[in-house]
This record gives sequence, structure tokens and C-alpha cells, in this order.
Amino acid sequence: FGSSPHRCPRRDPLPRTLPRLRPRPLAMMSISARGGVSLLAWVLATCLLQGNGEGDSANGWNLAPIKVCGSRLCNSVTGEEFLAKGIGMPNVGDDVSEWIQVLRRINTLSPEINVVRIYVPPACAIEGKCFEPFMRVADKLGIYVLAPGTGTIWGWLPGTPGACSPQTPDGCYRAGSVLGWGQKIIQHFNYPNTLAVVIGNEFEMQMLKFIPVLKAYARDLKIYMEMCNSAPDSPTLKQMRMIPLMYASSDAGGDEGAKPKADYLFCDGEHVSVDIFGLNIERWCADETGKMEYTNVNKWIGEKNLPGAVIFSEDGCSRQGLPESYGNARTWNQLTGFFKNFSNVRGFVAYTLNGNHDFDMADGPKADANLLPDGKNFFEKIKTVGDGSSSKPSQAQVVPTCPATILGVNIDNYADVHWYDTGSTGWASSCPQPYRQSGLKEAIAGNASSFDPLMVIV
Repeated sequence: FGSSPHRCPRRDPLPRTLPRLRPRPLAMMSISARGGVSLLAWVLATCLLQGNGEGDSANGWNLAPIKVCGSRLCNSVTGEEFLAKGIGMPNVGDDVSEWIQVLRRINTLSPEINVVRIYVPPACAIEGKCFEPFMRVADKLGIYVLAPGTGTIWGWLPGTPGACSPQTPDGCYRAGSVLGWGQKIIQHFNYPNTLAVVIGNEFEMQMLKFIPVLKAYARDLKIYMEMCNSAPDSPTLKQMRMIPLMYASSDAGGDEGAKPKADYLFCDGEHVSVDIFGLNIERWCADETGKMEYTNVNKWIGEKNLPGAVIFSEDGCSRQGLPESYGNARTWNQLTGFFKNFSNVRGFVAYTLNGNHDFDMADGPKADANLLPDGKNFFEKIKTVGDGSSSKPSQAQVVPTCPATILGVNIDNYADVHWYDTGSTGWASSCPQPYRQSGLKEAIAGNASSFDPLMVIV
């Protein structure tokens, strides 16, 4: 209407993380002569950004955003390490109240759980604010959410080359309009307790040759978030959070597959990479061999000093792989002392409460479902996870070189996978609303025209 809307600029985005949020000393603050930022304004702004840890916090949220700190996850306010203890959410349907009931039951079964991974959200979740009540209940329960960066009806990544036209990484990137979906997810999951957007799940298992799609997708979502933070007509101008991006890789090929896939997804710098590498690991079947496998994975993660966090994005063996003596139920013994035994793994998401017969912990997706023996074992063992290791990374993170081949498959250049126009979805005016309390600017000393809450942090 009269001028071209802002679209994603073709330039490197801002760094993946915001600086640690802490108020400047009063003596260092710049006070405007035009009504200025009063002490009250400073206090309000500090509360706006940090909250007070209670349900009645100034911004309406208890949890601070999690960011990536080197190879770790950390609280963006306190800097404390965050260790993810999660579970896969069932696909409950379109009734958000039932999602909330399931979430509350999970919390009742284990207050230890601080992450849930969503695979298929209610249809309304990417079109409006219907899912905000779920996110707010999760916040009050101390739970972060992994949001799906791919859809099913649309916004999907192709499962076979035949779905791509042409059959190239660029053709596959466009096939399901996944970029538009990712932009929608960012618009409707811009909450402080969104742990990350999962840009794909085991896409590379059948489509390894087309893995450059993932680099391009991460690149373009980061460009989109940077644009939301910088475009004058964006609702989140100077307030847009760089939500971390995660990929959940299959464990196909074992360590020989996982190592180069992690290298590839972190290579060439953060502007074209994920922030978290997730491994859907199914190796703890028998306790003895499972411990050996996890120890080996933990070792190579530490040796690589990757420039991002690694978590087990799906943790747990298929029932088909269990010893007969286990009675069709996993022991979940890997959870005992998890973060001390596997100190380079920053979290796990147990797979799954319900949704896959070979992995189910309950006999249905709703809150009244019965726990199976597998689920009973899990909720007992998660009590024994314990604290993290007190050791700190000894070396600076190393950005890997992009491997030319993975498991013998030649990998094309991700630079040949191009951004594409998603219409009004990608415009700055469609960027998310800030999750911070609306109207605060107007309430601060009549300085609505110039006050920027991000200016009181360092």
C-alpha cells in the first residue's frame, strides 16, 4: 500500500545471542533532558526484561529466555547453566485445554521435567494466540517448549527426492514452503519459554544428499529474526529475540554419521548454522552396552568443542531392541547421574509420552491415559538425574570445516540453496508482537517516543 514492505534483507544477521541482561549502574545511565529516564523507569525496565520469578512479574512471565553460551545452554539473565530434562508431548489435537491438562499431569508426575517437545501443535497455534494459555501455564510450571519448525499439511520438508522440483537441494527447500512455516512459528512462539525452534526431524535419514536445505533454512530464519529486530515497521523493533534453532538428527550410521552431521550443521559460522544439534539416540537398550555407547558419544562431543550445544533430542531405545528379560519396558537407567556421567550433553528429551507404539510411556495421548510399565520406570528414574558437572569447558569452541561427504554421500554447496519469497508472511509488519508487557513505554515518564527498554541492558 504505497510502498514496498520490508522483506528479509540479504545480509548477515545479528549474533545468535543478546548480551547478558543486567541493569547498568545508575552513574553510567544516560538521562534525557526531555523528560528522561527516571529511576522508576529504570526499575520498571529492569523488571520488564528480567521478571521477578513470581507469577505477577512485570512482564507477565516467570522464565527468562535460554540462550547458547559456547557449548552450553544458559539463562540469559543470570548466566547460569541450563540443563534440559524433557519429554516428548503427545499430539493431543486441537483443544488447547486438553494440552494444558496433559502438561499439568506431566508436572505432577515429575516436577523435574523442565522441557517438553511439541511435534504437531493445534492448527490454531500458527494463526493466532490460541496457544498462549498453554505457554503461560508451562511458564508458571517452569517448563520450556521446543516448537516444531516443520509442518505436516504444509510447511514440510520432503521425505523423498520425488517431492522436489527440480530434484536438487534448492528444489527440496521450496517444495513444502517450509520457510513460510518457520516464519509463522517464530511469529506465534515468540515467548521467553520457547527453548528453540526445531527446524527438522531426521530429514537427513532418507535425504542426506539434500542436507544443504537445513543450512539454508537456518540461515534464512536468522535473517528473518534479524529483520524483525531492525525494520522500522516491525512490531518487535529492537525487541526481537534471536530464538535458538535446533535440528534433531537421526542416529543412522552411529558415531560415523553423527560426527560429520554435527560438523556440517555447525560449519561456517553461526549465521548459517543451527544453535543446538539434537541427536535422536536409540542406543541405550541393554544397560551395559548402552552406557558404553553414551560414554563414547559424550567423549567425541567434548573432543570436538563444537560452537553450539548438543542434546539428545529423542532419548530412548525402541522396544524392539530391548532384551527379552526387560519385559517390554525400558529401564531408563541412563538417567541416573545423567549430567555428571555425560557432562558434554546439555539435555535430553525422553521419547515419548505417547505417539509411537514402540516408544510409548502411556496408553493414550490424553491426561487420563494409563502409564505403562515403561512410563512408570521413567518417572521413577528421572528423580535420580542429579545436578550437572562442576567442570568447565577447557578450550574455546572450534567452528568446523564443512565436510564434502557424509557417509559416502557428496554434499552440495548450501550457498546454491536460495532464499525465496513467502509473501506477506515474511514482511516486517507480520513479525511477532513483543512478549514484554504492552504499554510500558507509554507509562514511563511520558517518554514513549524515545524510551527503548533494551537500552538499559549491557
